Amino acid sequence: MTHVTLEQAIAKVPLAIQSELRTILDQHAVIDSSVITSWLDRLGIDIDTLMIELLPVAAIYARVPISNFYVGAIALGKPKSNSEVDSGNLYFGANMEFVGQALSFSVHGEQSATTNAWLHGETGLQALAINAAPCGYCRQFLYEMATVNQDFVILLKANKAQSEQTYTSNILPYFLPEAFGPADLGLKGGLMETVFHGLETCSTDDVVLAALSAANQSYAPYTKNFAGVALKDSHGNIFTGRYAENAAYNPSMSPMESALTYMNMNKSPQSLFDICDAVLVEVETTISQRPVTEAVLSSISPRVVLRYVPATLSSNK
Repeated sequence: MTHVTLEQAIAKVPLAIQSELRTILDQHAVIDSSVITSWLDRLGIDIDTLMIELLPVAAIYARVPISNFYVGAIALGKPKSNSEVDSGNLYFGANMEFVGQALSFSVHGEQSATTNAWLHGETGLQALAINAAPCGYCRQFLYEMATVNQDFVILLKANKAQSEQTYTSNILPYFLPEAFGPADLGLKGGLMETVFHGLETCSTDDVVLAALSAANQSYAPYTKNFAGVALKDSHGNIFTGRYAENAAYNPSMSPMESALTYMNMNKSPQSLFDICDAVLVEVETTISQRPVTEAVLSSISPRVVLRYVPATLSSNK
């Protein structure tokens, strides 16, 4: 997919929702379920079709200086109520690459949309739409989700020879048969479930406390390396990220990747990562997030020195 501007992407969605979509994206790449309900009624389409139509807009957030391959993804969260008209919120995602860093640090579109949803408080997903078939890495990442066996589906946009609105819908095991996941390592549950690890520090600094909160909600059942990153921009906004481990280890997502993803999807598309402060809070075990966090920070904001804060378990935990 080639790069287009925000206005070019918005021009591809139905005219009736263009103005509202533009206003929403000025704030963040999340669409509330109440807005979704209104749009579906107005357009006379279902939620799956809307997700497919919004993919070109999600792709404008992609930062791909190495591959120039723009991927958009959209995750559908859980309904807020038992109402049949409440579809759930939509969370945009896009792939990111970092010049000077290993390709293994790249963030995939599916990871981005899932992380955007998780950091906005979602505890599971119903569906995920993508404009390119998920790679093996992402299939493994998605299989870690606690809700993956609860009718979670992948919506895959049709190729260019077909209609723009044509798509396929399949459950994840279709893409990942005979999968290896948390249950194979004796774990019940999975990624995105609500947790609190009872970590604490002596600091009262707002950025440290934000990173601590992220670490307390991180997912690290295999190493117990509970970790969170907080990035503060020049406007005083703080963006956090949580460590997300994977049963296959390699698809694990570092808290720095998570924080940059959240920052990317909650600022104007392609705006600068104007980081002025960065904090990593973690419980250091057999592994540590510190080296990779420092390395990536140095390539994005070389003048910012990472503040490293070890955390301890609360005596009340």
